[in-house]
Amino acid sequence: MGDITNNFSFCEFACKCGKCSYVDGYQIDQNLVRELQVVRDGFGKSMHINSALRCVDHNRSVGGSINSFHLLARACDVAVSSSVDRHLLCKLVLAQGLTLGISKNFIHIDNRDIPIIFLY
Repeated sequence: MGDITNNFSFCEFACKCGKCSYVDGYQIDQNLVRELQVVRDGFGKSMHINSALRCVDHNRSVGGSINSFHLLARACDVAVSSSVDRHLLCKLVLAQGLTLGISKNFIHIDNRDIPIIFLY
């Protein structure tokens, strides 16, 4: 269960279903994690990962897209509760050239080839 970066560990990226073989997050895209660390450094405080790598069953149970980047280990959802934090996090994610999905309670981040912005 070691650390991936200064602020993120493998277990944070594991599938949250508790039943599948994606238990340690080692499958997570390393480029995504490096980009997230840059975002985290700019954010200046901890970032709670709600969801990252997902097995097909868990993705279905949470209403994820059948083409979800979570299934490819190239996405994560970061908890956010204040508009000030949401603004800063969005700014930092966009500066990294990452895709941004904006929800009331979390920010979706992925590293697809052509970045987009979407709303939940």
